[in-house]
Amino acid sequence: MDKIKNLLQQVSIISKKYDQIAKLTGENFNIFSLMNMEHNEVYTHSAIIGELLNPNGSHGQGAIFLNLFVEYIKECFNTEEHKIELDYFGTLVNDKICERTINIENNWDNVTGGRIDIIVEDNKQILLIENKIYAIDQPYQLIRYKNYAETKRSKKAFLFYLTLDGKDLKEKEDPYYTQDDVEIIGFNFKFDKKSEYENFRIQSNGKSNIHHCLYYPISFEKDIKNWIEKCLEKTHSLPIIRETLIQYLNLIKKLTNQTTNNIKTMEILEILKDNIDQSFEISRSIEPLKSKLYYDFFENILQYASKKEISADLSNLKNNAYFGLYLIPKEWNSKPYTIAVIFDTDHGYDYSGLYVSLNFNDNISDIEKISIQKKFDNIIPKFEINHANIWRDISNRDWANNSKIWEDVAKGKNGDTYKEIISTIEEIIEIEKS
Repeated sequence: MDKIKNLLQQVSIISKKYDQIAKLTGENFNIFSLMNMEHNEVYTHSAIIGELLNPNGSHGQGAIFLNLFVEYIKECFNTEEHKIELDYFGTLVNDKICERTINIENNWDNVTGGRIDIIVEDNKQILLIENKIYAIDQPYQLIRYKNYAETKRSKKAFLFYLTLDGKDLKEKEDPYYTQDDVEIIGFNFKFDKKSEYENFRIQSNGKSNIHHCLYYPISFEKDIKNWIEKCLEKTHSLPIIRETLIQYLNLIKKLTNQTTNNIKTMEILEILKDNIDQSFEISRSIEPLKSKLYYDFFENILQYASKKEISADLSNLKNNAYFGLYLIPKEWNSKPYTIAVIFDTDHGYDYSGLYVSLNFNDNISDIEKISIQKKFDNIIPKFEINHANIWRDISNRDWANNSKIWEDVAKGKNGDTYKEIISTIEEIIEIEKS
C-alpha cells in the first residue's frame, strides 16, 4: 500500500507541474469550450472550415486558404497507384459553402437528398465534405451526395469523409426497400480501392437499384490540424484571423488528445515502468471507481427527482449504448414525451456523449410534436431538434477518461455537471409549460 501511495504522489507532482504549464501558457482557455461549442459539427467545425475554404469569405484573403487545402490534399493522396485528380478552383458557382440542402427528405427512388456539410464547386469540379465529430452515419449518406454530384454532368466530384481520427466508412450499406418494394443496395469504396470501384461501376451499369461512391477519409487529428497550421503561416500580419485560428487549432488538439497532456503522459509512463505491479493494481481500480462515481452521481439526480415529484425509469441505467435515466414530471403523466439524461455512446460503458433531452414517445401526434418543437425554437443556449427528441449537450459531455470531469462528478450536488443537468431539466419543464 505504501508503494501505491508513493506512486500516486509522484504522478500527482508531475500532473501539477503540467497543469501549471497549461496555466502559464493559457492553453486551457478556449472560446469554443467556454461557449459549449466544442463538438458542434455545423456551427463550429463546418462553419469555420467552410468560411476558410470560401474565397469570398469574411477573412478577405481570397483563395489562399482554399489553395492551401487543395495543395495539402494533393500531397496526401498522391501516390503512383492512387493519385487524386483534384485541381485548383476557379470562380465558385455558389458562395454558400456550408449546409447546402439537396432535399429535406431523402429521395429513395434515385437515392439522393440530405444536407451537405461543406461543398466547394466551380465550373469543372465539385468537392464535398461530410463532417462527423460524434454524430452517427446516416444511411447511404455519401452515396446520396455522390448521386447529387453526378447531376452536375461532366464535373469531377471528390467526396471526403472527415472524422476525428480518419476512420473508414462501412463498405456495404444495409439494404433498403422502396415503397414499390425495390431493394436498394449501396457500396462505399475507399480511395485505395479505386480500380475495384471502376470495375464495379462498369458491372453495375444499368442496374438502377445499385448505388456506390468513392470517398477519401481525412481526419481532424492529422489533416485539418496540418492544414490549419499551414493557414497560420499566412496570417502573421492578420492578428484577428491568426488568434482565431490558434484557438481553433487548440480545440482540434484538445478533441484529438494532442495538448500538453500528451507530454505529461509520457513522463508519467517512465515512472509507471519502474512500478509495474503497483501500476496494474491502480489500473484495475479505475473502472470500478468510474462505476461507483457514476451510480453515486445518478443517485443525486434521483434524490432531486423524488423531491420534485418526478418519477424515474431506472431500466436503462447501465445496459446498452444509450444509458442513463428517463424522468417523467408529475404533470407529464398523461403526455407523450419524457425527459432523458443519457449517455449516447456506441461503446456502452464509455461514459461519453452526455445530453439532456425531451424524448417523444411513439404515440405522439404530428400536431403535438410540431407544437412542442416550436416552443424550443430560438432558445439560447440552443437546443437541437429532430424527429425523435429535443436535446442539449452537457458541457462535461465526455467523461470517459477525463479526470477533471470525474473530479467534478465526485463533487456530486456541488459539481458543475450536476448543476447544469438540473438546470437543463428545469428549463425543459418550464419551456414545455409555456
